[in-house]
Amino acid sequence: MASFPKELAKVVFERWPNMVAGEYELPLCPPLPLLRQLLENCYLTASAPEEARYPQFNVIALPKNGEEISEAVGKTYRFSRPRPLSVSELRRLAPATDMKKSAILVVWDKRKWQIEGIFDLGTSWHRARSGLEYRYRSPNNLFIQVDRPGRLRVYQGPYHIASLTDGVAFASKFEFNLVLHKVASNGLAKMGELIDPPAYEHPKEYEGFEFIAAINTFAAIANAISMAEHGGMLIITNSADGYKTENIRVKYNMQSNNLQNEFIKYINKRHQIGDYHELSQDGHWVPEGVMYKAELELGDNYEMLVEATRLVASLSGCDGSIVVCDDLKIIGFGGEIRAEVAPGVNIFEVIDEMKRNYKECDVEQFGMRHRSALKFVSQNKTAIALVISQDGPISAVWHENGKVLVKKGINLVNMNMPWA
Repeated sequence: MASFPKELAKVVFERWPNMVAGEYELPLCPPLPLLRQLLENCYLTASAPEEARYPQFNVIALPKNGEEISEAVGKTYRFSRPRPLSVSELRRLAPATDMKKSAILVVWDKRKWQIEGIFDLGTSWHRARSGLEYRYRSPNNLFIQVDRPGRLRVYQGPYHIASLTDGVAFASKFEFNLVLHKVASNGLAKMGELIDPPAYEHPKEYEGFEFIAAINTFAAIANAISMAEHGGMLIITNSADGYKTENIRVKYNMQSNNLQNEFIKYINKRHQIGDYHELSQDGHWVPEGVMYKAELELGDNYEMLVEATRLVASLSGCDGSIVVCDDLKIIGFGGEIRAEVAPGVNIFEVIDEMKRNYKECDVEQFGMRHRSALKFVSQNKTAIALVISQDGPISAVWHENGKVLVKKGINLVNMNMPWA
């Protein structure tokens, strides 16, 4: 088993000095033998259940008597006496941390590791990665996430360096999931009359923000379902085309505009502030009180959008699919798919989306939730399905050029954070 972390340590150590170019203060990396030791302990801890539950935890690593973590990033809770790094200590401490906001703090010197306490990161980085936040704090240090046996993700501050997944160590790469791009474009076009564009800010600034915010809203719903760990399916339909009602029975029909309304209010307030900043930069006077009030309102509007997003994701607790339109209108939930694969449509698994590298496959090789999504999309060419497995991974299913494509294990991170 130790060979797996050994390979991961090698990848991390080689990539560490080359992650970020330009004016960037490179944090210290442990010597390779110590890095390997830390990753081995994390790996083995992840496979040692406590009361039938496998540990999930984060680790932040610092050099002894070296760099510290800024108080602006979070708070350190140090032990009166350091503890030795071991699988048993990590296993005992993991339940005392929250993977969404805190980490075990470990420190190295030339010879060994010690556990010195717990570090509170806050939830902003976790929320930002899942599409539920735009402002976030993150430590500029070696950071390790362990969310299940056999899987480790290693970061240099906010930058994902490499991962170990089921025995395979691989370097990170920027992953732009194109599957939601068309959905976001179509939805924004339909919401155009509801959005008040800035009068002074350049279109390339605010249009890009609208696009990212739309993608993040769909991604946040899927990520929230994933974090709930019960699985589910999000079907996104083209609101102009709708969907064939004979292919799905929506048990709880809603026809709600609430999510769309919260999105529009947030975007319009952001555009108002964009104009204030543009006017200020051009030498016009914008009263401080006006700007302050608008910023507070923007924060409130964003919280309401987050709460609406979470409510939609929670609907996955009921058996069946959630069905939404690309313009963020909620059709309903508890959707029962009754479709079969459309005649003449072939199924392909996406190996590399950018290179159009696909592998033909049989629908029967997939689990029940994936089969339902493939069948529905084969009958509804403009629909997209995001399938969330019970253990967290997300797959996308869509129709393209007469084929139904499925891409497993997509990483729906915030579009502002493709490195996460």
